[in-house]
Amino acid sequence: MARFARRDAGIVALACLAWVLLARRSAGDGPSADLFGVVAGLLVGAAAYVLHEWGHLLAGLAAGGAFGMNANLRSPFAFRFDPDANSLRQFVVMSLGGFAVTAAAIALAWGLLPDGLLATRVARGAIAFLATLTFGLELPLLLLGLARGRVPREAAVPVESGSAGDRR
Repeated sequence: MARFARRDAGIVALACLAWVLLARRSAGDGPSADLFGVVAGLLVGAAAYVLHEWGHLLAGLAAGGAFGMNANLRSPFAFRFDPDANSLRQFVVMSLGGFAVTAAAIALAWGLLPDGLLATRVARGAIAFLATLTFGLELPLLLLGLARGRVPREAAVPVESGSAGDRR
């Protein structure tokens, strides 16, 4: 878990640094302004994604959930929620943790980021895209679990097992 925490903290730090250094420059014209805006905005979107995933993991752990950690650091998925070892309550809490982070990202992107910057438009677009995926892919799984009264097996994301180990 520590390897993914370092990786994802680096992504968030890089997004913050890129925003500070590049976002205002995306207000201008020309290819460099466009490049600055796209880079800063996409990194903010990447940070929102990894924070969404950590929202799932931390909420699930707080609920006593069992997770398998991914051995592949290049994977966008740091963990696997174990549908056999977790209760429906743990699944619901784990799901809501990611949803809460996504809602916070939307609120921050539209409430704090300055209008008029290409970086802001790209960041908002990336976050809106991620929220659409959350709504379209993850919410139906939550509703399916609630309808069935058990954790849906479809909720398990395949990860490479190995030295990263499990957290139970």
